[in-house]
Amino acid sequence: MIRFVAVVALLAALPASADAQIRRRLEVGGGASVAGSLGLGKRDASLMSNDTAGSPYRLFSSDTRIDPAPRLEVRLGYRLSPRLTIEGTLGVAQPQLTSSLRNDVENADGVDSSSTLTEYVIDGGVLWRLSTNKRRRWTPFVSGGAGVARHVHEGQTLIESALDTYAGGGLLYALGRRTGLRVDGRVHILNGGIAVGQGASPRGVLSGSFFAAF
Repeated sequence: MIRFVAVVALLAALPASADAQIRRRLEVGGGASVAGSLGLGKRDASLMSNDTAGSPYRLFSSDTRIDPAPRLEVRLGYRLSPRLTIEGTLGVAQPQLTSSLRNDVENADGVDSSSTLTEYVIDGGVLWRLSTNKRRRWTPFVSGGAGVARHVHEGQTLIESALDTYAGGGLLYALGRRTGLRVDGRVHILNGGIAVGQGASPRGVLSGSFFAAF
């Protein structure tokens, strides 16, 4: 992390060429995204049997996941150079947390149990433009960062927080000198929180937004 900060600071301090100089400016954006499903693992509900080996006696098995859901996003960025922008993003969604119950010991039909989560994702990161050609309306970019994902269970019965990291890329389309559209795809990796015990849990996010520079 220290090396990463040092590299960003060095890039920001490098003088831009005369034809590439820009005024440092604030960028504000907002839009919507679709977050893919997130598997939270399969588990067995078991009792200890009374056989000599003491092996578990399975009552049923469960498979839990966060279902795909739309998400609203707002973004605030600061352009340090023609290529480099630092940015922060807030996303809010209400996905369904679904547990599928199967393999009942009494051969009962499988059932799905669902509840609603309120999901807040707050990330900070960097965006690197792969081109500074002003004649092109389309500008490809790559991005990456980290933050916190917080999941509030229905009725606020439980609140869980996890580390969220992401990497991705996309395209910026200039509508004018100060406005444009942004489309990007990211892979978010969740560690801990609602995904505790699952290690690194990947989740795809596709988003589109409008932005303006000041």
